[in-house]
Amino acid sequence: MGYIRKHKLTSFIILVYIIVVGFTFFLYKLFIGSSGKPVYGNRLDGIENVPITEEQKETITNAIMDNERVLKVTKPYLNGKIFKVIIYMADAADVDSSKSLADLVVNNLTDEQKAFYDIEVYLTKFYDCTLEATGKQDEEGNFVENVKVKFSSDLSENEYTLEYGLSNVAEVDYNKNQEIEITEDGEFIIYGYTKDKIGESSCSIQINKKTPQENVATKSQKITSITTRSFPLIAYRKAGTGNYVWTKAR
Repeated sequence: MGYIRKHKLTSFIILVYIIVVGFTFFLYKLFIGSSGKPVYGNRLDGIENVPITEEQKETITNAIMDNERVLKVTKPYLNGKIFKVIIYMADAADVDSSKSLADLVVNNLTDEQKAFYDIEVYLTKFYDCTLEATGKQDEEGNFVENVKVKFSSDLSENEYTLEYGLSNVAEVDYNKNQEIEITEDGEFIIYGYTKDKIGESSCSIQINKKTPQENVATKSQKITSITTRSFPLIAYRKAGTGNYVWTKAR
């Protein structure tokens, strides 16, 4: 301890040096690993012998887009050794028929490519028929001021939604309305209707509005028409295996 007191500057420099060396070693182990090789190790060795060509990517995209239930496909791409495809389904598309699209990816790869690459197919939807209401609510969930109910996105800018409308009547009405304001007290159900290239979708949201007679505790809230959603889904096929494993994405 006496030496440290007499040589404070030297001790400080030594301490800083130890910290820097230790941190550098930590980064080295993190990114290089104990084997002295990159984190990927030799997993990518030979990837130049089984390239997935741009022509194949285009063929896969076109094959998927030929399905009427598909709205959009992102350009297939590689992430390390994983070949990824993202598919946007029409809102009216069902799960079972949508899953069959994953086979179009495998069917357009060679046996060598299927043995080398993992494949991931991500199926999702825009869910255009989603309503939201924002405002102040009391502790019982009643809105205490005027409430605006609207679609969660601007459908007039959406190239995939052909028709849409909002109504307080449970009858399909493509009136182009995107917002309804509730000013009176009471219980209301607002209905949304959308139509894409394969079919129609509907959604609804219940609003309880009650103007308080006295000051009550309130807080700003947003409620939506979202209930249970079956999408997005992820199909994963490990290299060299025969089948996809399906999981529900969070």
